[in-house]
Amino acid sequence: MSDLLDRILEAHGGALHWGEVHAVLARASMGGVGFASRLQGQPLQDVEVTLNAAWPSITLADWPERGQSATCQPTRAWIERADGELVTERGAPGAAFRSLPHALWWDYLDLLYYCGNILWQTLCLPFTLAREGCSLQELQPLDVGGQRLYRLAVTYPADIPTLRTDHVFYADATGLLQRVDFAPRFTGSWMQATQLLDAYETVSGFNCATRYRVYPAMPGGRMVPVGPLSWIDVDDITFAWA
Repeated sequence: MSDLLDRILEAHGGALHWGEVHAVLARASMGGVGFASRLQGQPLQDVEVTLNAAWPSITLADWPERGQSATCQPTRAWIERADGELVTERGAPGAAFRSLPHALWWDYLDLLYYCGNILWQTLCLPFTLAREGCSLQELQPLDVGGQRLYRLAVTYPADIPTLRTDHVFYADATGLLQRVDFAPRFTGSWMQATQLLDAYETVSGFNCATRYRVYPAMPGGRMVPVGPLSWIDVDDITFAWA
């Protein structure tokens, strides 16, 4: 584990404190042009989400319709009614998501896989970076907008269902994450993207970003001054303890 990662974990509440968390609950909204290109303008609007803090499992309440719930796990995604009756399901949802028929249009299970995995990674940050198998490399700091940011390159292991395995995380001098660079799923590796994290709130001893915006970026990380490719807003974060 790197010194920078230690500082990042401590700034966000501490790894030992996170080890006491069983689940994270929140209300989430998501949208952006990437969804619109798959005929889904704003897939989540103030949806109650519950995610397992220890491994990739997330449930969306009253979605995609009231009285239904949707759960995504690495090997299965499914939608069921309140009485437990199965509406639809898909095994190996990641493989289906990456197949050609799903490149042009997304159904509810595609949305569940995409949104579920992004929300799980987002709401568990930065503690997923301390998972076994993550490859870490501290990079040279950069001065961005008059602020020095400290960079950590991370390659996720195969057991974390991320849409891109390689990311560069930027933290301020206190260790709070400010930015993440990656190659977005919608465009492929020819274009970079930058996710900005802000509107931090302190909840049960954790410092949590509540607003996320993804912008296109040039090679080298310079952001393109256009509207966001995608966005996430998070409210009412609470923690359930193990």
